Amino acid sequence: MARWCENCDRPVEGDVCEMCGNTVVEPPKESIPWRWRFFIVVTIIYVIWRIYQLISWLSH
Repeated sequence: MARWCENCDRPVEGDVCEMCGNTVVEPPKESIPWRWRFFIVVTIIYVIWRIYQLISWLSH
C-alpha cells in the first residue's frame, strides 16, 4: 500500500515525495477498540455454545 503525502495530497511509493520533496512518514497503526474485541470474544463463545448444543442434540 502506498503512503500518502499530506502536502501534495497524493499517494507516494517511496519515502520521499517526487513532487514536493518532503519525506513521507507512515501513519501510526491504531489498535482495535475494546468494543470490537469484546464483540469477537462474545461471538466466539456463542458459536462454541451453539456447536455444543448441536452435538448434544445429534447425540440424543
